[in-house]
Amino acid sequence: MRGLVFLFVALAWFTAQSAVQPRAGGMPNVRVRLHSVRDVYEFKLGGVALTSIWFRRGEAPDTVESSNLHVRRSAGALQGNADGTWQRADSIWVTAPRPISTEGPLGIRRAYPGTLVFVPLGTTELLVINQVPLEDYVAGVINAELGKYLGRELWRAQATVARTWWAANQRKFALEGYQVSDDVRSQVYHGWPMDSARRFDLIEAAYSTEGLVLLRADTNAYVETLFHANSGGELMPAAWYFKASPHLVNKPDSFSLDCPQTTWTKRISASEWVGYFARTWGVSASDAELREAMLRIDQPHRREFLEWNGKKLRFRSVREKFGLRSSWFSTEPDGAEVVVHGRGYGHGIGLSQEGAWRMSQLGYGFKAILEHYYPGARLESF
Repeated sequence: MRGLVFLFVALAWFTAQSAVQPRAGGMPNVRVRLHSVRDVYEFKLGGVALTSIWFRRGEAPDTVESSNLHVRRSAGALQGNADGTWQRADSIWVTAPRPISTEGPLGIRRAYPGTLVFVPLGTTELLVINQVPLEDYVAGVINAELGKYLGRELWRAQATVARTWWAANQRKFALEGYQVSDDVRSQVYHGWPMDSARRFDLIEAAYSTEGLVLLRADTNAYVETLFHANSGGELMPAAWYFKASPHLVNKPDSFSLDCPQTTWTKRISASEWVGYFARTWGVSASDAELREAMLRIDQPHRREFLEWNGKKLRFRSVREKFGLRSSWFSTEPDGAEVVVHGRGYGHGIGLSQEGAWRMSQLGYGFKAILEHYYPGARLESF
């Protein structure tokens, strides 16, 4: 806790020192916790000239220039090594003129723009935060969330979605010393790619839509910019999983057809499958009507509930129980197994990334993509 308290003090100092350097476009910085799902005990930085600022209670900050920096926890203290010797600090802030190459837990190598911040976490770990301009963060989110899917208009649509999500959730982890995590609890963010050509295109996609967010038609509230991999050809309304939204509705999505993740199949033990429904509804697994109904589920269109003899169960619950790619599936028996034939990947609400990719291939602009997946939403400046 003491480390986090000092982080807030150092953050206030650093912000004050940086105030004379206005950010491009007036956009804010984002504080992202890195490697947030792993325990971090040491971290290595290099690949560029580094400027590190070392904070210690009761002392003026020290500035160190180096080509590499190794940060670790040792004997409960935060330590850094920039010149061959280990020195203690309460927190260390690192900047560079170009993205910083890093080696984190499990030897994971990534490059980050902006500033890297190190403070103690608990008794043995490091809390690593990337303080980065919003549009640079957005570029990193596009890179991680879309992966192999290319297309300028697709990336611009995802940039707007990512920016809107951040604007609505920017205080999600504020009490923990940062704003968002780098995993699926927020938006996946792994910094910038090493490929300079890809990095240039990502930055262009972010800055060409700079500041644009999606607002509800009836208020100035941000749209819930949910997204998923593939809708299977039909979008779900938000109310089936989350809060109802006039911009997240049930509608056809032909653009998500004939994509890599449009359909899928999974085989499950028939006794395990039927047994789950029997236990859930308090009936016998040997009930012939139950077995016939559960082994031959027919869902030609998305439905919220699976119904049998007056009993109901959300398809979402079945998906979560068996680790299915989506809640849109039908079944057929095959010997001792049930074959689950599914459509789509993800919850099916909001933007289908493969559908948006297909739209971009067909020549649709990012505004048309956003209108298709968030119908009626207003595109405004942040």
